[in-house]
Amino acid sequence: MPNAHLFDGRLAMLYWTPRSVPETTIGQMAADIRTGAPNVNAVFVKTNNGTIWQGAYDSTKPNLAINSIADVQRWSSALAARGLECHAWCVARGISPAQEAEMIANICLQGGVKSMLLDLESGPSYFVGDQSAAQALAVGIRQRVGPDFHVGLIFDARGNRPQQLWVQSIWFPEIDSLMPMVYHYHFGISAEQALANCYAAIGNWGKPIYPMLEAYTPDGFSTPYPPSEATHAANVAINTHRAAGLSFYRYGIGLTTSDGGMNMSELAAGIAPIGLPVPPATVEVGSPPLPPPTGGVVVGPPPVPGPMVPTLVIIDPNNERTGEFAVNYYGDPAQLSPGWSVDVDVNGRPYAYRAASYNTQTLYVSYAPRLTGKGKYVIEAFIPHEHAYARDVHYVIVDYPDGVRRETTAILDQSPHNDVWVPLQGDIINGQPGGPLVSEFDLDPAFPDAGRVNVADVTFIDPQTSPTGKFEITFGAIRWRPASMVITGFDAPVGTEAERAGALAVGNQFNGDPIWVGNWYDANPFLSRYRLGSGYAIHTGADLNLIGAAIADKDAPVFAVADGLVTCARFLSTGWKNVVVVEHPVQGENRVVYARYAHLGNLFVQEGWQVQRGQKIGTIGEYAPNNYHLHFDISPTTILRTTPNHWPGDNLPAVRQDYVDPLAFIKQRHVLR
Repeated sequence: MPNAHLFDGRLAMLYWTPRSVPETTIGQMAADIRTGAPNVNAVFVKTNNGTIWQGAYDSTKPNLAINSIADVQRWSSALAARGLECHAWCVARGISPAQEAEMIANICLQGGVKSMLLDLESGPSYFVGDQSAAQALAVGIRQRVGPDFHVGLIFDARGNRPQQLWVQSIWFPEIDSLMPMVYHYHFGISAEQALANCYAAIGNWGKPIYPMLEAYTPDGFSTPYPPSEATHAANVAINTHRAAGLSFYRYGIGLTTSDGGMNMSELAAGIAPIGLPVPPATVEVGSPPLPPPTGGVVVGPPPVPGPMVPTLVIIDPNNERTGEFAVNYYGDPAQLSPGWSVDVDVNGRPYAYRAASYNTQTLYVSYAPRLTGKGKYVIEAFIPHEHAYARDVHYVIVDYPDGVRRETTAILDQSPHNDVWVPLQGDIINGQPGGPLVSEFDLDPAFPDAGRVNVADVTFIDPQTSPTGKFEITFGAIRWRPASMVITGFDAPVGTEAERAGALAVGNQFNGDPIWVGNWYDANPFLSRYRLGSGYAIHTGADLNLIGAAIADKDAPVFAVADGLVTCARFLSTGWKNVVVVEHPVQGENRVVYARYAHLGNLFVQEGWQVQRGQKIGTIGEYAPNNYHLHFDISPTTILRTTPNHWPGDNLPAVRQDYVDPLAFIKQRHVLR
């Protein structure tokens, strides 16, 4: 599930029901949350209990009530207008699984809803279905929302509670993240103990964990929940357990009220002081990782203070679910939306295309990047080899030189380009032609629309004049590349810094196997045919081992062989163990390859991270008892992007089709330093 880490960098407040908050309108509530805690960037909005809209339980404030899809749209629009993401949450009931799945899916598929969080608890007001109902609901939701929409699970991770509701056996395959309720004050224990218990219980489940912390006074408690406890619990979650995102239950009328949530002033005292969890892309390369906490491997170095640095951002039509890609119509979408088609480019990314509209614009596609730092960027569009025939595609780019908003129109002839990244540059400034040619853009995440690119469907060239007889526009991937970023060569994935910078594969061998660098040798080279289980297999890459004892390479560091984007970083199976797949651009060749680093112990990266050559991404783990090695292979196709556990077995043509000799590939592109 490619969007598993949606909540990295998110600090969210939960909204329950109209009577639980002091405001009477969505706009006022959003404004008060922003005033009290400007670091909050998301709101979880309760939409329904099973098949019943939340408004059926409380209609005291009509503007806040949710009784329809239109109300969900009102909420998402009002929150977005004040810089807050809208994430839905609901109580899973399991009474009518098919109808419940359909209702939840309809909520998810509203353009402004970023995710759905399923509250799974036992009790007469919560999940009352049996195991078959759980299966039908979990699978039904996933089938309707598709593989890319983020579904999280809110649940009580204490003791045996998860097992009672089939969390791992049924829900786990269909959800992307875990949001355990860690209400330490209500539990009667310290934040340290509650979080330690949580991570001990579910820390090794292999899904991203985003704790839901307490921000309410439990019913019947005579002493109000202190706002400072929220700050303390957040610091423990971030600094001790390296939580990449947090939420708080809940925003409300005040902590002095029984069962009351934090109001605006209490947000200022308890939530505003929290340092926002740093998204993975902003972590300094080379920061030493903390030891993994008890209870399992948790990925990533600790948050690093200081300014965020620019990193590569790529958006394609898959980002529609995250709000970074959107289609906007100048009229009735029902009449204008027909005509879209979707294909996949050579890098495995989807692109949409349709016929250009002659002289009259009917829509525009908007790309809204989540920038990680201020600086100069080069903006490039990937043009595939098919369906890119329009000769005057208009890209309108927003940037802020010296803090002043500027719109630059770049007009690109897509037709001569085939499977390449093409820089966007133009001299039409704020609608006036003849300005200086802009090829680098001044982008600052402090401005919400910085870096936004709108692409129109209009053409002013008569389609009848097209030599191909085709006049389609492609709306594919766009990337924002820091101008200072240089795509580097390739190194070995193991060895000391000096070994990786030096000569690679000089012809030395160990027991007949080639040595890559230093004392690292390949015990199972590319295309070796060997016994595997009850049959045979042809090796897709290299099994890299360190000369010495059987466990000499245990916990040895594994490094990114080149700059790239992490497309997979998770536990895949008992055979593959932890696997990292990185999409590596190949310098001077205008293509990418996918490198797989398998049988890892600890992981130090997450999906969606941009890594640099030589960055530590993991450690060598145990493939089998006393068998430690790094399985490393390279694919020039997209097979590892779509299927990170791909294994062709004893099929030689399939191996040759999807894999290359990793030693030969890296040696050809290695730069001595």
